[in-house]
Amino acid sequence: MAALQEGDLVGATVAGRQILITMVYGQYYAFDARCSHAKQSLATGRLKDYEISCPLHGAKFDIRTGACTKAPADKPIQTFSVLLEGGKVCVVL
Repeated sequence: MAALQEGDLVGATVAGRQILITMVYGQYYAFDARCSHAKQSLATGRLKDYEISCPLHGAKFDIRTGACTKAPADKPIQTFSVLLEGGKVCVVL
């Protein structure tokens, strides 16, 4: 994978699970790639600061905690720890 730039959303499959990885303010974050409401892909959603929006209905989630911050979703998405090892981004499931 090429170097991840600030605000990029990169999809990956880790242990059979679809996730998105991003960098915001120099910190890496990983979270479920699908909205908890309608299972829409968040890959084309808008990322603003620490919040990702679902392109289908506009639900929003905090990428640090997974908390739903705007309806219609009412359930969080899962987030994952991210480690840097030898210059590689590693997601901990």
